[in-house]
Amino acid sequence: MKRIASLFALTPALAFASCSEPESPSVDNAEASEALAPIMEEKIAVVPSIDVGLAVGETVPLNAKLNSGDGDKTLKTILEDGPAVMVFTRSVEWCPFCQTQLKGINSIVSDIEERGYKLYGVSYDSIASQDRFSKNQMLKYQMLSDENSATIDAFGLRDPQYTEGKAVGVPYASVIIIDKDGKITAKLVSGDYKKRPTNDQLLALVDAI
Repeated sequence: MKRIASLFALTPALAFASCSEPESPSVDNAEASEALAPIMEEKIAVVPSIDVGLAVGETVPLNAKLNSGDGDKTLKTILEDGPAVMVFTRSVEWCPFCQTQLKGINSIVSDIEERGYKLYGVSYDSIASQDRFSKNQMLKYQMLSDENSATIDAFGLRDPQYTEGKAVGVPYASVIIIDKDGKITAKLVSGDYKKRPTNDQLLALVDAI
């Protein structure tokens, strides 16, 4: 309980790196992604985590399914490989800012694993789109597809501001940390898709558990 209380004390003080909406869709917008790298590092705005979705201490829907490229897997099956750090993001296909975040966390995979966790990216993109992005960026962690946003909804993370267009079904930019039994031990949900946690902040969230 003390650790959870410490986490809540930490969360409002966490900063998020700033980014903005893409002007046009692109699968591999390397130029835009590279241009955003200094923005992710330099422009920091202090914003709190919003209180939406499943709470710390609640158990995730273990029967919820995500596709890892070799067929649907339940969260229970995924957690058999160990506790998880799940980064919910909007799209690898049309959001270069999400691309920048997903590329950035690639550099802390070993740090996450040293702490006893497996790192996953989660989006509503198709397996084909995720696979293309993962191969192009040589990701060292696994992307999981929630193409119908059912698991995003089960976590309570769907961003409700989108009611039409390509963004319908996207989650809030979120980091959800889950133990091997399926209990949420920490979370950080940005109410503004333009703001994402830095790698140091993500690791601090893990270390606060």
